[in-house]
Formats: sequence, structure tokens, C-alpha cells
Amino acid sequence: MPATRDLLDWHRAYLDETSPLQLGRATHARRKTFPAFSDIAAVLPEVWPWGEMAEVAEVASRLSHQFPQEMVEAAIWKVVADAAAQGHLLLDLEQYTLSRTLPLALLPPDAPVLVPSPLPDTLLPESETTRVAAIERQPSTLIPGPTFDASTLPEPQRAQFHRNLRAVEQVLAGATQSSVAEKEGIPRSTLSRLVSRTRERGQIACVPHGSYRRATSLHPAFAECIRRLFGLPTRLTMTAIREHTEMQQVAARLSKETGTPVSLPSYKQVRTAVQHLKLDPDLMAMREGAKSVARPRESAESFVLSIPAPALLTQVDEHTMDLYVVTPSGETVASRVHAAALICVKTGAILGAVLALGPLKEEDYMRLVKVCMERKDHLVGITGCEHSWPCFGKPAIIFHDRGKIFTSERARQVLVDRLGIITEQAPPYAPSAKGTVESLFRWMTERFEKRLPNSSYGVHDAETAAQAGGMTLEELERCFYRAIVDDYQREFDTLRQQRRFILWEQAVAASGVPQYLGSPDDLKLLLMKAQNRKTPHHGYRVQNSNRLSFQGRWYVCPGLLSRLRGREFDLYYDRRDVGVLYIFVEGEYVGEAYCPGLMGGRVSEWEARAMRKHNEEQARIAREQGLPARARIQDEARAARRRRSTEIRASEQARQWDRQRGDIHPALVSERLASVEAEITQVVTLADPVPDAEPDRPIRILPVRYVQREEERS
Repeated sequence: MPATRDLLDWHRAYLDETSPLQLGRATHARRKTFPAFSDIAAVLPEVWPWGEMAEVAEVASRLSHQFPQEMVEAAIWKVVADAAAQGHLLLDLEQYTLSRTLPLALLPPDAPVLVPSPLPDTLLPESETTRVAAIERQPSTLIPGPTFDASTLPEPQRAQFHRNLRAVEQVLAGATQSSVAEKEGIPRSTLSRLVSRTRERGQIACVPHGSYRRATSLHPAFAECIRRLFGLPTRLTMTAIREHTEMQQVAARLSKETGTPVSLPSYKQVRTAVQHLKLDPDLMAMREGAKSVARPRESAESFVLSIPAPALLTQVDEHTMDLYVVTPSGETVASRVHAAALICVKTGAILGAVLALGPLKEEDYMRLVKVCMERKDHLVGITGCEHSWPCFGKPAIIFHDRGKIFTSERARQVLVDRLGIITEQAPPYAPSAKGTVESLFRWMTERFEKRLPNSSYGVHDAETAAQAGGMTLEELERCFYRAIVDDYQREFDTLRQQRRFILWEQAVAASGVPQYLGSPDDLKLLLMKAQNRKTPHHGYRVQNSNRLSFQGRWYVCPGLLSRLRGREFDLYYDRRDVGVLYIFVEGEYVGEAYCPGLMGGRVSEWEARAMRKHNEEQARIAREQGLPARARIQDEARAARRRRSTEIRASEQARQWDRQRGDIHPALVSERLASVEAEITQVVTLADPVPDAEPDRPIRILPVRYVQREEERS
């Protein structure tokens, strides 16, 4: 390593020289060269102008971002040596010793030469006292080891630390321990122990109880048993731990192994061990039955700045919004709106967001990943956003906290095997692990939910809130995306000190972002795969020659479904738009089928279910209202039938009488009856009967005669 040897030579030559004679001896060493010296010497005047007083360490830090630190410092010392040889070093080497912290100044090449003092004509021998003094000179650093920062200590301990350190430095500087102990008010034995421990451990020995550890006399087997008993959820007391049967068993085992009787630990030993165990947060959390161990606070800014590229680490979570919507026909959907967002931790930009009416399922998170990897120009256009949404790409790591996310076999095959996305689960009950996405939900609550007319804040009734707002899911989704693009992405992020969309653009320009380069049809595999409930082990088939039945609705695609007649195929669909089905035959995407009843707009699975429920309720009400009419019609039909039967019987009887009239009445009688009827010109009608009054017509009760008595008489 020639370069390393050169650097050592330069440090040895220039850091130890204390006289012109040594400088002259080092002048020969400065003729050596090493790689990159010419480049460093060329840019050195730019950062260290002529005549500027500066330290060597400070000048080296100005060029540390361009060249290695050792090379820069070696080049500076070489330039300083050249300037001293040329008489352009503004420093008296007889009075000052060169060091990295000594201010120096270099004169320009055309400046007058500074001539040093002439050397003596004869060299006098160095006295013996001077040689001994130089040999016995103490180093500048009296206390070995690193420096301790006393600002972290409380006030009483800080004052005691400074007193101990001051006393130790005086003793190490040559003062007697007796005088220093009397001056600082420290016992002489304590000061002697402080000095010896400081020489061994450094400044940490001056901290009260900072490095002192008394060796315990408790056997490790008893310590392990006490730790196990202390961690039990029954929370044993110290007395119960000392008198526990396991402690007695440990004592018996140790007595058998050593051959000497081993007694149980004293109560003081158990108490001291328990007090040390209480300082362990993990053990205390297990003893108290806590759900998780409190994580130490970390700097969010340092963690964010440590991420090298955008979309490298993303966070996803679900948020329940107190919003209610109606269907396109006006029916209330009695389910709160749930939102999920996938956010980039480095820039704070949102890569994708979805809405659902009800708790999100794995398919909704898969749909979120699909939105994240697609370009959003079309989405921005249909939602009416004023600005663009340039945030898209394939995330490398998705950090989530729900155990049911991305755990199925299909999700693993699509995300991990096909797309190469890593999913990691956050620790339970630790929302700080996903602080970026949790802060987004606060903005969502304060800046979006409470400002919409269909919010249930203060209403506490889904029907009232939904009808007051009158917003469909499509309208709410449009407002949601506009709030993200035009409000959240344009806000100034105080943690990252810039607007979020600018942070994304700068990060992409600096390091790029992974893109999905596959076919757009492959992203349809992220949608929900339909399961045939009638035949679970079979796919779907075409019915009625050119129609497909799915979830109680007919889907048509005449050209495609006609060719698929008699074949099985798989269906994928978006829960946000069930009007379209994506057909896969033997794993290959072949086309789409559409529902005529849901044409004209996007209808979600939840809205379609609410519409069907509303239609069934209206059909039931209509049936109940038509029931009296149907009963009345049936009664009228039965009465008409009876009337018609009576008329038929009367006409038939009259016909029979007419046929038998000649047999019943002779011709003479018939003529006489006809003449009598002709003579009757007025029909006499009888008056209505009027019953007599009770007193005028008493009721006569007839005697009852029994049959048996009549038989006896006879």
C-alpha cells in the first residue's frame, strides 16, 4: 500500500515538526507524490483563497465530498510544506506547533518571501535536563477513553460528576490526593478509587453509579428460577417467590450436584433480583399481560430520509368514514363507507385509493394494488380533477396490519409470484408502525368527511344522513379523488419540507420508480374471481344459447358467448362495477360480458344488492296491496257463477214446463186461462204486514205432551 505509507509519512512529517530544522527535514519528504494530488491541488485555491486564515481540518471538510478524507488532508499538508519552503506560509514555526486545529494562511505566489531566522553557525549539544524533560513530558490528554456528555444527567448527579472529574484531572496533572480531597470535599479513599477506575474505564467512572456493578452472590440457577416465577401471570409476591416449591427443588438439585448443602436465597437477595427484573420492559409487559411491548420512539424524519427510492416502501390501511350514500334510484344503502389508501412512505404521496360500502375484503386491497400500478389520466379526466395525478408504479414492499390481507393462495400467486411484490405485516396494536398512512386518515376525517352533507356526525341515523346528502357512491368517489389530487397532494408536508407531488416528481427524477411492464389485461387478475355456488367444482357456462346468468342478473355478449356455448370458463369482476364481467377461458382473457339492466353508469356490488332488496320490498308491498282486489275479483267470479247457474236452471225449468204445458192443460183449459189473464188489467198488491202489539195479542203457551206419556195412555 504505497499510498498509505505516503500518508503516514506526511502525517509524521508535518504534525510532529516543531522547529525549522524539522521543517527542513520534512522538506525532503514533501517531494514525494501520491495519486490525486494534482487534482486536489488544482481545486484547493477555490475553497481556500490566498490570505484566508483557516484550519486544516476545516479546509479538508470543504473537499470531503469530492475526494477521500485522507487524500485531501495529505494534499493540504503537502501544499503547506511547499508554501513554507517558498516563504509563503504566514506562521512563525518557532512559536507555534503545527496541528489540524491551528489557523494557517497561505500567501499568493507573487507575494514577498518571508525569510525565517538564520540558523546558528554551530550546533550546541542538548543539555541532559532538557532531554529528560522531553522524555518525561505528560501527554495532553490526561483521561483515556471517550468523552461523556453530562447534559443527560439530572442536576445533582451532573454537579457531582463535574466535581469528580475535576478532582481526578488535578490528581492526574500532578497534584497530591490529600490536597485535592481536602479542597473538593471528597474522602481520600474515595478519590483514590475514582482515580484508579478513571484510568481503567475513562470519564464514565466519574458518573455516580455509572460504571459500578456489585457482583451478586446469588447462584445463576436461583436467578433463573426467580425470573421464571416473576414472569408468571399470577403475579407472585416476593415472599411467595422465595418460598415457592421450585426454589426448594433448585436448592435440592444444587446440593446434590455440589455435595454441600445449599440454602435458599434470603429475602433481601430475592428482593434485589426482583427489583432488577422490574427494569426489563419486556418481562414487565409479559407479567402485566400487555398486548404488546411499547416500542421506543424513533425519528420519523431520519427513517423517511433513509429510504432510497419512491414506492420502495408503501403502507396500506383501512379507514371507516361516517358517510352514507344512496343508490342511483334513490334507495338508502345502510352501510358506512370504508376507504383504503396505499401511500408512499418516502414522499407521502398517495399511489391509489378505493372506496367500499362495508368492511374491505382481500379483493378490495387487490383492486387497490391495480389502481396503484395503472396510469391515472383516465381517472383524473372522468372525476374532473384540476391537476394531474402522476403517482403510479409497482411498489416493492407493502406494509399492512390486517391478518386477512394478501394471505390467500390466489393473492400470493398474483402479488408475490407474478408481480414480485413483497408483503409484510406490522406488529399488532402498534399504529405508530404505519404513521404515514395513519396521518392521512386524520386529514381524511377533518378535511373530507365532516364537510360533506351526507356525513352522520351529529345525526346518528343512516337514513337521515343518506337522504340529506343524496350522493351516490359514484358521486362520492368523484369528490374523494378530487380531494386527494387537488388538496392532499398539493399540501405542504412539514415533515418532508416540500409539497407531496413535488417530492414525488423529484424522487422519480433522481432514482426512478419501478413500472409494471406487462399486459394491462394481466392486472384484471387482481380483481375478484367469481365462484359458481351451484357447482363449486365447475366453472360457468352459457345459458339460453347467448346469455350468462350471474348473481341473479343476465349478461350478454352475442358474438363471444355464442362461441363459448358448451364450454366452461372463469369470471372476474370488479366489486365497484358489477355491470361488466371479464371472461377467462383456460386462464386466458378472451373478452367481456355486460348486464343490460345496469347499463348507463357504474353500479357497485353493494348498490346492486340494495337496489335488488328495494325492488323485492316494493314487489312485496304491491302484492299485499293487490291481495284485496284479487279476493274481491274471485268473490265476484264465484257470485257470477252461482247467478249464471241459477239462471240456467230457471231457463231450463221454464223450457221443460213449456214442453209439458200441452200435456198438463188441455186446449179448452188453456184457452180459458188465456182469457182470464187477459181480463186481469190491474194487479192487486197486498199491504205490508204489521205485527200486533204484545198486550193485544197475548202469547199462548201450548202444553208439551211427551211421547212416552202418550204411549202409556194408549
